[in-house]
This record gives sequence, C-alpha cells and structure tokens, in this order.
Amino acid sequence: MKIALYILFLLLSTITNAQTKKERNLLKVANQEYNNLRYAYSIPFYKKYLSLYPNDTLALKNIATAYKNVNQYDSALKYLEKAVSLGHKSFYLLPELLATVKKYDEAIINYSALPDSVKTKIIDSRIYGFKNWSNFYNDSIDYKIFNTILSTPFNEYNVVPYNKGLIFESNRLPIKKRRFNLFNLFKKYEFGWDGAGYTKLYFRSNLDNIRTDSDVNFTWTDKRLPRSVADYTIQTSNDNNKFYGNYDIKNLKYKDSIVLLFNFQLRLKYNIGSVSFTSDGSRAYYTRNQLKSNGVKKLEIWESRFVNNKWTKGHKMFFNNKNYSYFHPAITPDGKRLYYVSDEPTGLGGTDIYYIEKNNDGSWKATNNLGQIVNTEGNELFPTFYDGLFCFSSNGHPGLGGLDIYRVEANDKDEFVVKNLGYPINSTTDDLAFYISDNAGYFSSNRNGSDDIFAFDYKKAVVKISGQILTDSKIISNTMVYLYSYDDNGKKILEDSTYLDEKSNYTFNTRPNKKYLITVLNKFGNKHEIEITSDNYIKTNQEYKKSIAVLNLPVPEQELKEIKLKEEATRNAELAKQSKQFIRTIDSLKSLTTDYVELHHPFDQVYIIKKDLNDYYKLIERVKSLKGKKIVIVSAADCNGALEYNEDLSLRRAKRIYKSLANSNNTTMIKQVGERELLKDCSDARKDIEEQVINRYSYIFILNK
Repeated sequence: MKIALYILFLLLSTITNAQTKKERNLLKVANQEYNNLRYAYSIPFYKKYLSLYPNDTLALKNIATAYKNVNQYDSALKYLEKAVSLGHKSFYLLPELLATVKKYDEAIINYSALPDSVKTKIIDSRIYGFKNWSNFYNDSIDYKIFNTILSTPFNEYNVVPYNKGLIFESNRLPIKKRRFNLFNLFKKYEFGWDGAGYTKLYFRSNLDNIRTDSDVNFTWTDKRLPRSVADYTIQTSNDNNKFYGNYDIKNLKYKDSIVLLFNFQLRLKYNIGSVSFTSDGSRAYYTRNQLKSNGVKKLEIWESRFVNNKWTKGHKMFFNNKNYSYFHPAITPDGKRLYYVSDEPTGLGGTDIYYIEKNNDGSWKATNNLGQIVNTEGNELFPTFYDGLFCFSSNGHPGLGGLDIYRVEANDKDEFVVKNLGYPINSTTDDLAFYISDNAGYFSSNRNGSDDIFAFDYKKAVVKISGQILTDSKIISNTMVYLYSYDDNGKKILEDSTYLDEKSNYTFNTRPNKKYLITVLNKFGNKHEIEITSDNYIKTNQEYKKSIAVLNLPVPEQELKEIKLKEEATRNAELAKQSKQFIRTIDSLKSLTTDYVELHHPFDQVYIIKKDLNDYYKLIERVKSLKGKKIVIVSAADCNGALEYNEDLSLRRAKRIYKSLANSNNTTMIKQVGERELLKDCSDARKDIEEQVINRYSYIFILNK
C-alpha cells in the first residue's frame, strides 16, 4: 500500500511539474514575442497565460501595451486597469489610454496622482490639454473631412505628392499573393508587429475619384494559436512543433484602388516608407530597415537620385547610427534642409525632430535638434513642410489624446509657437502625416481601428454676428461700435469696428466658438461693454449666423442734460425767428460792424489752421497800431465730444487769441460759445471731422467804443 501511494505521489508530482513548466514556457514565449516587437503574436500567448494566472501584473501590462500598439485601445485599457487595480504603477500609459476613449477627467486624476519624482513638463502639457479639450473643437467647421479609396483594413498613411499623383505607405498584403492563398507566400510578407504585411510605398498616378463616402469596415481579431503548438516551448533545431514564425494570416478583403508598388523598392525586403521628394523630383529621401543588425532591425534614412529616367540604388545618409533609429524624412522643396526623426539620446526624450542643412557645395552640415519649442519629453514624429507650413505629430504637447498634429507659426511678437490643428483633423487616437496644398490635402488617423488616409478641404470659417444697440429703447444710428477678442493671456485685441446703421444695427464677422467683447462709446466718452460668444450659430445658405440679444444702453445724466439744453436752444431759435432776434453772438456783432476777421481751428486744438495764419498775423500787426477800440473775440467748438468739454475748449481758444491781441491801447473782451452756436448743424450725431471745421471758429470783431 505504501509503495502504491508512493508511486501515485511521484505521478502527481511529475504532472504538477510538467504543468508548471508548460505554463512557465507559455509566459516565456509571450515575452519573447513581445520583446521582438511581434505584438500581434504575443497577444494570444499572454491571453492563454492570463487565463491560468489572471493576476500577473507584468503580463497584464504587456498585453495592454501590445493591444495599444495594434490600435486596440479598448482592450488595452481593460487589461491595464486591471493591472493597476492589482498594484501596477502605469505612470503615463493609463491616463493616455483613458484619453483615447475620452475619459479626460479620469486621465487628469491619474496624471495628478503621480509621485513628484516622475512628474515632468509633459504631464503639465497633457493635463492642460485634457482640461481644455473643448478648445480644440473651436475651429472644427474650418475643415470638411472625406474618406478615401486608398484606405483598407490594413494600415495606410503618410500621403506625399508625386508626378501629378501621390505616394503613400501601406502594410497591406500584396493583392497578387493573396489571390493564390498559399500559406508560404503569406508567411514571407507578414510583419509581426500587427500581423499585417511589411510597410511598402504605393503610387497612384492620378487624384481622380479618390474621395468616397464609404467607411472602411475593420474589426480586429486576435490570432489563434495553431494546434501544432502543443508544449509552448521555444523552438529548437530538433523541435517539430514549429510556431516561431507567422500563422493565422488574416485574409482581409479590400478593393484594389489601382495603385502600384513604387519602383525603387521592388527588391527591398522588410519595411520601407516615409518618403520625401525635392520639388524638382530629382532626389528622394526614405526610411528602410537596417540590412544588418544584432537583433531588432532599426530604421535608417537613405537617399536616392533620379538619373536617366530611373531611381538609383540609393545610399545611406551619413548621420545614421546602428544603435538608434532614423526615420520620417522631410526635405524642403529647394532640397536645402532635411528634417527627420530619431530616438538617439541627444534628444529631449522619446523621439525628437532633427534637421540638417546643405552647404553651397552640396555637402551636408552637422545635425541639429529642432529645439524645445517643438520637441518634448514625449514623441515627435512625421515632420512635413508644405505650402510654407511646418507640421508634425506629437503626444507631448496639449492635445486630445494619442498623437495630435500641430503646426508651427509666429505669434504677434514674431515668436515661434506650436498650435494644435484641432478637431476634426485631430481625434482622441493617433493622427499624423499632414499634407496641404491650395487649401486641400490629406492626413492619416487610426480613429477607426486601423491607420486610414483622409482627405480634407480647408476654408477659414466665419460666423456673422448681428445685433441692435439702443439708448433708452431709441435708435442711435452712426454710433461707433468696437469688437475685441482675447489672446491666451486674456488681453483684449481690437478685431474690428463699425458704425450702427440707420436702424441701430451692427454686423461683425467672427471666428466660431470664441469669446468677444463688444464696446460702444457715446459722445461723452462713456463706455458700454457686453461679452458675447460666437458659438451656437446656425447654418443658413452656406453661411454661419448668430443673432445677439438687443443691447439697451442707459441714458447718462450728462446726456439728459444736453438733450434738455438742445431742446431749449431749439425753442430759443424758434422764438428768435419769430421776433427777428439774433440767435448767435457773431450775428449780433456783425450787425454792428463789418470790421472783423474769421479764423478756424484744427480738431481738438487751440491754434489756428494753416490757411488762416496769414490773416491772423495781419490782424496782430494791425491791432498794435489801433487805439481806443473795443475788440471782441468769439470762439466756438464743433459738436464732437462732451458739451462741457467743448465749452472749455472754446474758452481756451479765445484766451490764446486774447494773449496775442490784448494791449493798453484797446479794450479786449472774450466770449466762448462752445457748441451752442453752430454754423453747420450736427445735432443728429457725430459728423466728419473735416466737415466740422466751419464750427471750430474764432471771430475777432473791431468796434468803436
């Protein structure tokens, strides 16, 4: 009996040890696939392992990362949240995955909870973006987005113009090989990162009918482990259970959009892409895998030249280093500056954008980091330079989540700043490779599950804002109205100004979804302001419009006083007309003498206008020779400005002339009439400054005592 129990114990121990070894090898294979960047192949091994050990936080983190790298954000978030709940420290990955599904509040909480030891500037940028995500929707009606026939269930991205057509990258399995449906042909072309083909460059010779209303239908499915993998051991030379390679090839169907493999890559194996051409088409700069490596085949940038109607074999650029990757070249149209991306440690973190410039003799200068205005501790990728616009993708600047596309522009201080292109160009997932020409272009995004190419039209949208401004519910036409916007620091910027029309209405063209300030200045200098927003607009006949509620200004006490004075002056004028009395001082003095001089003043000034100076100087000389005369100076002001101000202005004008004429030989008197005795009526509103010079008068009368 003891012998039987002992044998049973040995059998159970052997089975237990075998199971433990099998499970251990299962994780080992999963990690091997993961470390070799074969994420699509690591996922089924991790899932099998986690079905046995569901609380392994490292495995949970790795499968989450693998899912993220194949654009399956929901699955990535599910596994990572479980890992975090079990104690895993995710740092940046969890909040970024939360942002991809628009859970911005949770993303902010997770970023804010990070220990100070790992907090960097990039976290402040990401938190700022997630807090203000709605700002990135402000200019959304500037763009109209279209699907394209270039997109398939595989990845397509990075459109580049070439010979009246375009070139783009794709990891689609070659359509001829797919038709044969032979396993060995599939195996040759598949790339383990996402279980699709190696990236190649494809050329479409024209732009006809590229846009489409159809979406690309794509549903991700995990790879199924082949039955031949029974023991999950790493392959050896004597192992018949071969699994290290490609299996479960996805036979994804797509319509051929009439594209060809671009010719200088036909003999190249592995990945090739991210090409950029000089404007004359004589040189191409492109990315390809290293020919030799000690493990992962890193990326390099090569140059090819178009000679005798064909592309040369190409040569590797001088700055490539076998220990790092160099990719996403972008040459300026003149061929004198080349931008590129690298993960070399001289950068600010992640991947940075660098550039090199040509000497006059055609040689290249030393490499330069583009600097911290563009580069961050995150990843900067896909620099592009079209129509004088430098754009790039980044996950280190404020954005909507994942990679967003940004442009570099000069602000009002001639400083270069980075601006997010906003929705719908950007989304919560990865958006990249922006190309624009004549207000139309292409960009790429994985917002639908795989990288797709989208076309767009751009037109800077205007929202026409209109409203009415009244005073005490009465029309106040011809009053000036000002429109201010705000900069990022809240400083007011004058955008436009206009007069109220005959019905007291105004109209301004504004940018959508922004805050503005409307300011009204009445003739007394009293300021009335109202804040408005250009959101909630209505589209009518291809125009965006918004009506603002009527603004009814209070009537200031000063204005009421003036109205009363004007009414009194009108009554007095009527009475004077009836009784044949003089209503102006100068009219009464003209009835007493014809010996007078008429002078005029510039707007809001006390000196004499240029054309009257000769008469003024003659008057001064003449008065010096007079004796026993009575000299009366009558000065006035026009109707611009407040009544009390104009009263004082006319007094100052009279006093200035008095100083020139007063002496002991004559009696000199002054009288200011302000705007009470106008020669040209302007009681309805502010009039043209030049037209009102007739009311800015000074009459000097010479009377016998």
